[in-house]
Amino acid sequence: MTGDVLLCDNDCNVVAVNRSECCLGTPRFMAPEIVRGEELLSTDTDLYSLAVLLFYMFLVHHPLEGKRERSIHVFDQAAINMLYGTHPLFIFDPRDDSNGPDPRYHQNVLGLWQIYPQFLRDKFTQSFTEGLRAIHRRVRENEWRTTLVELRDSIYKCLHCHQEVFLDAQATATHGGNPGKCWNCGQELKSPIRLRIRDPSRNAASLVVLTPQAKLYFHHVDSNRRYDFSVPVAEVVAHPRDPGKQGLKNLSPSKWVVANTEGVMNDVEPGRTVTLAAGTRINFGGLEGELLV
Repeated sequence: MTGDVLLCDNDCNVVAVNRSECCLGTPRFMAPEIVRGEELLSTDTDLYSLAVLLFYMFLVHHPLEGKRERSIHVFDQAAINMLYGTHPLFIFDPRDDSNGPDPRYHQNVLGLWQIYPQFLRDKFTQSFTEGLRAIHRRVRENEWRTTLVELRDSIYKCLHCHQEVFLDAQATATHGGNPGKCWNCGQELKSPIRLRIRDPSRNAASLVVLTPQAKLYFHHVDSNRRYDFSVPVAEVVAHPRDPGKQGLKNLSPSKWVVANTEGVMNDVEPGRTVTLAAGTRINFGGLEGELLV
């Protein structure tokens, strides 16, 4: 497994003169404006299809199939046009629950929706509320890419049942620093050690959970190498004489400059490790991070 993207089923690779010359898409994945017969394939319609695919991957359900779909007795073309074209409504629309999930039939999607952090749910909500009505409000591919990296960086394990959970920083801040309860065992979660990295060039900050053996890549520490996960530049390792203590090992070719809470600065050469202590600041050469414990 390399993670390389390969093309398959590369059809409809022409500019169509009329509708009969091109496949309009896969049923249930086509944008509403295509189902209604108003538009042909475009970047905007592809963005809708991408959002549906991602929703399927994470929620194992279609974003428009809620109570309305359950009430349909004859799933004919008229029903399809209504559900996916003329009257599409997100199953988790915050302003209209008339197509919400039915607890009797939609337990899986209800449960999965609660597992994911708010920032991922917000992207799906944007895609299937504003994005249904205004195609320019659909989530762009780079936004999805950033969101999925953020999701990857938020994974850690419950101390009680050892199942993977997500750190929802937004919900944690709202609830006074409490990350909530584990989706699996119901026990209170403990906030993990994390690294907040600021990127002044984008006026943004990212949060990376530092679980044992977690790695940082150039994507995290160099604003000019976003999405570069080719080579790790740091790894969380245990202290050789005290496994209970964790440190961040410098795997990069450059030294780091580290400052503790008292402002004392030290160099961390390649191959050396800095102890994970609250308030420690690490200058990676391009960006600076602060440890939160």
